[in-house]
Amino acid sequence: MKFLLLAVAVLSALALPAAAQAPNILYVTPADAAKLTAKVVGGVATHFLVPSSGHPTPKDAYGQELVYRTASGVPEVHRDWADHFIVVDGAATLVIGGTVVNAKETGPGETRGTSITNGKEYALTPGTNITVPPGVPHWTVLKPGAHFRAVVFKLKD
Repeated sequence: MKFLLLAVAVLSALALPAAAQAPNILYVTPADAAKLTAKVVGGVATHFLVPSSGHPTPKDAYGQELVYRTASGVPEVHRDWADHFIVVDGAATLVIGGTVVNAKETGPGETRGTSITNGKEYALTPGTNITVPPGVPHWTVLKPGAHFRAVVFKLKD
């Protein structure tokens, strides 16, 4: 919980210069974050804060999302986006690099698969910050019964 507060504080600090210039302040309390990611479907609950309409499009400069997982995701590759994770709660493993098995394009510049071979594993625990560059395969893997919560910034290449 204290790491969720830390993530909210970091996000708030990042918003301070913009707050002085614009009236649209993004402020998410830990309770808000829990509510926004309460509906878990298929082991994941994702809520996009920026853009508020959903997954960033090629015209967007960046995206920001809250992610809560109770199960592993699928391997993915984003041609134009880096993913910067700030881990708030729980634990997972992020497999980065290697080759996506059964890779299929699921949208413009987006590829998904069933697993990754020859990737490097990184432990994700509260306080961890890690960035996956554009075009690099990555896969969030959870042990059975585990959960994972993070703030993810989608950074345009």
